[in-house]
Amino acid sequence: MPFANLKQSAHLRLLRVADPDQFQAIGFLDIERQALLGPYCHRRAITALPGVLLILEQTSPRSLSAMMYAMGCTVIVPMGPQGETVFNAQAWSASEVGLLRSEILFDAREPAPNTFAVIRFSSDMQNRGWEESDGKLHLHNASDEHLSRLQRVIRNILALCSSPIPRLEFGFAAEALRHELIDALDHVLVSRKARRASPRAFERHCKLVSRLDDFARSHPETPLYSDALAHELGTSIRTLQLAVNAVHGASLHQHLRNRRLWSLRAQLAKGMPMTSVSSAAFANGFFHMGELAHSYKATFGELPSETLLRSKRF
Repeated sequence: MPFANLKQSAHLRLLRVADPDQFQAIGFLDIERQALLGPYCHRRAITALPGVLLILEQTSPRSLSAMMYAMGCTVIVPMGPQGETVFNAQAWSASEVGLLRSEILFDAREPAPNTFAVIRFSSDMQNRGWEESDGKLHLHNASDEHLSRLQRVIRNILALCSSPIPRLEFGFAAEALRHELIDALDHVLVSRKARRASPRAFERHCKLVSRLDDFARSHPETPLYSDALAHELGTSIRTLQLAVNAVHGASLHQHLRNRRLWSLRAQLAKGMPMTSVSSAAFANGFFHMGELAHSYKATFGELPSETLLRSKRF
């Protein structure tokens, strides 16, 4: 997707790094060495869906040594017809999607400009059956059909986030696109041997998680604890945890925290005159501002105050 087609909005942050010495990788990379191999230009677009941070990167020809961090689970998707990148002495072609659930040291050489999407899940997504190599970036060769669909979903997410869509409508659309994104990734990353839950079991899990979400939505300021939630929903803690993991690939705690972070972001993105970070945080059950700032930046790539400030410009 050409960056010229993207517009900064309350939901999308656009950055252009004019100087390679000012380049920062927003927690994805800890760079030890970077050398340019051609004209410099670096652009970045950042947005978020529930439990997902999506970053579109356009990089210059370069060689790079760095530590790569996965957060919970990180997927890297080529978004252009660029030539092969050499990654830890392994060729990485434009038809391969990378998956990482740990951290690794690497050396890379990109002989030509690259455009790729970094998808960072706050959970490890172990429930999906995505095949990986322990302690390595696992490369999956995607068919043209499956890669094209995945790239199209990513472009649709960025296009939605560029538009001045109302907050409530954006929330519904973002949740739908999240499910579409994960389904597109399933077609690329799930091994043939992976066993999936039966449709009936998954349907039961979806209904239970829907009831959980309804309860959490109606009690935004209330601390939510596993035993109380299970009692309220008439189920066991174990069943509730299994249902959340099956549907969202996250623990119960991660899912509830992600919901409240997303609700907070939606409120800040609305940019109402009387809204402050602290008032919006308290309204969504966050009472420790330092801890909130850390979690919010890890999830969305910016501080709560930056979201609020940008929203008031539009």
